Order: sequence, then structure tokens, then C-alpha cells
Amino acid sequence: MAALALAAPAAWAAEPFCGTNPHIARLQAERADPSGRILIAAHRGGHLVAPENSRAAMDEAIAEKADIIEIDVRVTTDGVPYVMHDRTLDRTTDGTGSNAQITYAQLRALRLKGSAESPPTLQELLVKSCGKALVDLDMKTDKIAPVLAVVEGLGMADQVILFDSESETLRGGRHLVPGLPVMTRLRADGPGLEEINRGLAPVAIVHGDPTSLTRAASAAIVALPARIWANALGDTDTAMAQGDDAETCRRLADLRAMGVSVIQTDYPAALRKGLHQCRISGD
Repeated sequence: MAALALAAPAAWAAEPFCGTNPHIARLQAERADPSGRILIAAHRGGHLVAPENSRAAMDEAIAEKADIIEIDVRVTTDGVPYVMHDRTLDRTTDGTGSNAQITYAQLRALRLKGSAESPPTLQELLVKSCGKALVDLDMKTDKIAPVLAVVEGLGMADQVILFDSESETLRGGRHLVPGLPVMTRLRADGPGLEEINRGLAPVAIVHGDPTSLTRAASAAIVALPARIWANALGDTDTAMAQGDDAETCRRLADLRAMGVSVIQTDYPAALRKGLHQCRISGD
């Protein structure tokens, strides 16, 4: 990733208002305990019944009682953090072409496909999640400062998890907000655990997959201590969607055997049900 853009915090960031409550306090304690129940992360919000990364998808993920809600963060050319996965507008909006040079005004003029909504700003989605779920900020930009200005302005530095496959981005975030929860990425063909976590202790979560989560790697992550994140996206989600209970249980057991304690899914409610029915660590 390109060098970090550590600009001054945005002047328009909101005043702090999002305090803690018993639900968030419990989630924060569980996030810090790798031995606890499996936490459920909603991929791009509840996007099977609403446009991905939308206000409605955030509402749906909260309604489905997701513990963590994953959203993709970008920044407009005039410094406003917004939420969109792709580098282009075509798949998710009524616009076309790259979003690399989009302004806030241009963003507001767009509409998400299948919706009257414009693509949301980060602030809009965090206001919705405040006190209800933790939020995984999947960084699609190296412009860290305006993103964290919004997070801190809302008083939500302890209700988000900063994620980027490049640990240097996370180090930039920690430079601006010491103690910010971060999630690193462990790949079988990339740097080892010690290198990706260098300068970031304590690491809240390590994102892995079946190729990188060897028995030794999983044990080392839990010993940090940190939680292990893996995806149910693909075959596991398909099994749940198709009502294949035996395959669902087999795949969830495989994830748990790897030490996984955070599972990202397109089906938060179905995953919660599956964990219970399969008698795998859930609530």
C-alpha cells in the first residue's frame, strides 16, 4: 500500500456522544478473551436483504444481533470518509467508472442499486452502530487520519476494529490513536506472525484462513492473547443457506478446530442458529 496519508483530523467531525453501555462492555470484554464464545461478524452488514454497506444493511445486521459488523471504508477527495467496497461505482450504484477522484457532492448524487439511498458516510453508519455492535473498519484507503477523526469525534475508538492487510496502515492508525483495536492479516505466503504484529501489541484479532492457520500459528495467536478471525463466506455459508445441517456442522467444527473465534458470514442469524444446533461455542 502507498505511504500513509496522515493529514490533520477533519474539522467537521462530530462532537463525542457515543458512550458505553452494558451490551458494548460485554462485547469488548469478549473481544479481549480468545477463550470465549465465537463472535459473529456480518459481512458488509445485512446485505442479503439490503444493499451492501448501506444504512439499511447496518440496521439489518443490528437486527440480526451481529456482534461485529464489517464495512469497507474509503475517503472522498475532499476528505469525507464513506463506505463502499469496490474501486468502481458500477456494481453497487447507478454511477459508472472509478471512485478514486469522487467528491462528497458527487457521492451524495449517487444512488445504491435497488435503493433510494446514497452511499453512506462512515459517520452515518457509526451513528447507527453506536452502542449496538462493534464495527470492523476494512480499510480500502491509506487516508487514515480523516477516518479516525470521525471515529474519535463520535467517541467510538473502543467500538471499532481497524483492519488492513498491510500492517503499516495499522501502525499509522495506532500512531494517531494509541490503544486503537487492530486486526492484522496472516497469509501462508506472506510475512510471519511476529512481523505482521510488530509494533502493534496488543493485537485484538488476527485474520487467517485454512492455509495460514496451522496448529502452531493458531496456538501462537491465542497465546498473544488475540482472537482468530476466519470467513464462512463461500462453502460454509452455502451449506447454511441450503439447510445442509451435517455439512454446516462439519465446516463449523473445522473452523473451531483451527482456533477460530470470530466468524464472518453473509448469514448472521443462520450462523448463530448453526453454532447452537451444532453445539459449537456460541451463545
